[in-house]
Amino acid sequence: MKKVLTFIAGIIVPGILMAGGLVTNTNHSAAWVRLPARNASTEIDAVYYNPAGLMKLQNGFHISLSNQTIFQTREVENFYKGPGGAFGLNEPLFTGKVKAPLFPAIYAAYKTERLAFSIGFNPIGGGGGAEYTKGLPSFEMGPADLVPALAASQGVSDYRLDAYLKGSSVYFGL
Repeated sequence: MKKVLTFIAGIIVPGILMAGGLVTNTNHSAAWVRLPARNASTEIDAVYYNPAGLMKLQNGFHISLSNQTIFQTREVENFYKGPGGAFGLNEPLFTGKVKAPLFPAIYAAYKTERLAFSIGFNPIGGGGGAEYTKGLPSFEMGPADLVPALAASQGVSDYRLDAYLKGSSVYFGL
């Protein structure tokens, strides 16, 4: 009995722990871009947004293949003033470019008179890449904090940091 309960917990608990986790995406279908209120969907994207709504489909097999191409500019504003509030970071604004040329959503459902079976595949977190040519504020905080610590003993009055960040991540869900 313990093995069965452990197995069931091992299946259920990871899903609960991940719920709303990692930077969850809400744009799980191209239809969402046209109408963000998809929580009551009765179309094929109800596989993700409203599984009960699948019963409103016609009987038979339904499939949806969609893609979103996402290009954004992200700005991170910096208000950090360092220890004592005297020395901040050199850059007040960090700008990055976000690219996700492929952000697919695949949904399939088979509906009978009284049952609907469905499956979906799409990015549930991440889904693209970002590039910050001057890094991020967290990269500069350490060197900026050294300025007041070394100002009296070493005559340090400023710092220079050449930082860069380029990365990507995607978490697919089934």
